[in-house]
Amino acid sequence: MFRLFTPAAIIFFCFIFLAGCQDKKETVDKVKEKEVVKVEEEKPASEETTAEPEEEVFHIDVPEMPSNLEEVVSYPVGLFASKDTKVKDEAVQKALDAIPPLSETANEEELSNLLAYVYSLFKMDYDDPKVIIDSLSIATSPESEGISEEERTETFNVEIILDASGSMKKTIGSKSMMEIAKEAIQEFASTLPEEANVGLRVYGHKGTGSDADKAMSCAANELVYPIQPYSDSVLKEALGKFNPSGWTPLAQSLLEAQQDLDPFKGENHRNIIYLVSDGVETCDGDPIAAAKSLKASEISPVVNIIGFDLGSKDEQQLMDVAEAAGGTYVNVRNHEQLKSQFNKASADASKWMTWYQKEKSATYDLAISQQSAIYKLSNSWKNNIFKEKYLVQFSLQSLHTKGKIEKEQELKMYNMATEFYKQHFESVEEMKNTLIDARDENLATSLKEIKELYNQNVSPGKKE
Repeated sequence: MFRLFTPAAIIFFCFIFLAGCQDKKETVDKVKEKEVVKVEEEKPASEETTAEPEEEVFHIDVPEMPSNLEEVVSYPVGLFASKDTKVKDEAVQKALDAIPPLSETANEEELSNLLAYVYSLFKMDYDDPKVIIDSLSIATSPESEGISEEERTETFNVEIILDASGSMKKTIGSKSMMEIAKEAIQEFASTLPEEANVGLRVYGHKGTGSDADKAMSCAANELVYPIQPYSDSVLKEALGKFNPSGWTPLAQSLLEAQQDLDPFKGENHRNIIYLVSDGVETCDGDPIAAAKSLKASEISPVVNIIGFDLGSKDEQQLMDVAEAAGGTYVNVRNHEQLKSQFNKASADASKWMTWYQKEKSATYDLAISQQSAIYKLSNSWKNNIFKEKYLVQFSLQSLHTKGKIEKEQELKMYNMATEFYKQHFESVEEMKNTLIDARDENLATSLKEIKELYNQNVSPGKKE
């Protein structure tokens, strides 16, 4: 009877479908021509006897009932496969009337043959899973739009660390480097994608450059604009609260930034750090060690260091810090160059965030479509099972009413049909679960590939 598949067997069954179920056991037309055949022993003409004739043997010439899902698909569709068919229909009753009475001593094989014949009359048309299996290997399309808020788990967080040590008082043209940096930061933050969060940390903005103020100045490390969506007025107010003043606790600022971004650790967050400085560490910290700690942390940030009008000696330390953090370094000499670096970062972030969300949306749309198709296939198969089971079992009842089979034979075949459809139903459920697992694996792989490409490209400030 019907064989229950293991998950591994169903996966094998799925691969068989990829080649297509081309071989049919019988055509529908051939099945329609099958008849119940009674074989009678002919008596010799010369023999005269009063002995009773030998008992008629009942044979059914139809395929055996399918033993797996592949055979279900390839098994010929029955004469009465319509979903509107009822056992009381005239055509169905005529087909049942044509069946000769079964011997009271009929064996197991004869009962199975009769059940197979009744099954062949009502066998439904089952959809081939090949279309769904093929769709699981289709690449995601970037054309779909719209992703739910629940699915939009990726956040884009930018923290700017600004050197507010005394050396930032130096003027370039008519403005100090601090004024130039503040203007560039305000403009940069305003052009980030709407979905992005931005934060601003400053250091060395208290005390003076004197030894007496070193401890106070080196301890001055403040997140003046907590990481949040951009607000023009709030950021402008934060930028107005400090001026260039003291020493340069660069290492501590990196360690503090790691804490700032700690709520956004994990693969569902993209974190970018910009450090704008015109000098090297002056507070006895170890910026290289801090940079390595930052790189190894779970926030996995992209670190971009912008040296502001540095000499070659100081520039080397910041280059080493960038390398230790796995980030990039660039040196700018004036307002336009600083502004250009920030503008490029904003454009790259916007482009890749748009691409990322679009690709995620397309991937989820396809996955939802695939899941819907899998459940639709499963429900269609199950509905066919329920319909077939109803028609077969009530036909057996009708055969008993017509005197074609004994009550005990009816019950025996009824139980055989019940077991057949029970295992059929369980195999369909396993097929559905196997296809869903394949869909989930495909979804995870696609999302991983999209994330990797996104991470490779959304590194604002990187050198060409």
